[in-house]
Amino acid sequence: MYKNINIKDVNLKEAYQLMISGVSPRPIAFVATQDKDGNDNLAPFSYFNAFGSNPPIVGFSPANSGRTGDQKDTLINIRNTNEFSISMVNYNMVEQVSLSSCEYNSDIDEFVKSGFAKKKSSLISPPSVDKSNFIMECKLYDIIELGGKPGSGNLVLGEILCFHVSENIFDENDKIDPFKLDPVSRLGYNFYSRSKSGIFEVHKPRHNGIGFDALPKLILQSKNFSGNELAKLAGSKEIPEIDSNYNDFDDLDNQTLIEKTKDFLEDMDIDTAWQTVLRLIK
Repeated sequence: MYKNINIKDVNLKEAYQLMISGVSPRPIAFVATQDKDGNDNLAPFSYFNAFGSNPPIVGFSPANSGRTGDQKDTLINIRNTNEFSISMVNYNMVEQVSLSSCEYNSDIDEFVKSGFAKKKSSLISPPSVDKSNFIMECKLYDIIELGGKPGSGNLVLGEILCFHVSENIFDENDKIDPFKLDPVSRLGYNFYSRSKSGIFEVHKPRHNGIGFDALPKLILQSKNFSGNELAKLAGSKEIPEIDSNYNDFDDLDNQTLIEKTKDFLEDMDIDTAWQTVLRLIK
């Protein structure tokens, strides 16, 4: 059963809460800008993501005030200067980030209010947050107004000019380690998510999988296997033949075969899982 909610039947606040609660988790862009006089501004935005690699584009959406329709200082500054930095938020800075989201006057430096040291940028004027593990210096690519009303978004697209990546978050293969990056993201209401606590790996098929439609019907229609489990089998290049090296499985009852299949799939031992499946359907 679904609860159907027509957008015409909810007010702005209710629509906002539905979006931020359902579209989650969302990474946080900690955006630093400068006004025309060189005064620094810092604010977090969770309507944020990456949108392309050539050129490298990131985007975030500062919303107009739901009460007055006024634009945020961040957006005004970017319109005037065409540049900004984005510092990714890690767990060790999340409380300070929350403090920076207070609606201070435009002449107040949120770096100072929230206790962040400034990191000088290489190619743009706005600084970044020295405590962040991953920083992007950006020039304005485009601004797309999404309604022009109170609560409306303004999609700011930035082209990345330079990355600053802490040496401490690389693994032995010179790749960014998600556990060391330790990013946090926004959920609905006052909830956050710490990626480090819920990281798992999903192996992408190295070839075109056989798909659900090619799975044995007895397995596909079984209530014993979840969609995730079936997808692991469906990612195989082909259905294998029964292997005599696994003849010990021949003496197992169906319930035991099902349990073993689920265990093998959990351990990503797909080849062995097929051997129990083949004995289930023969």
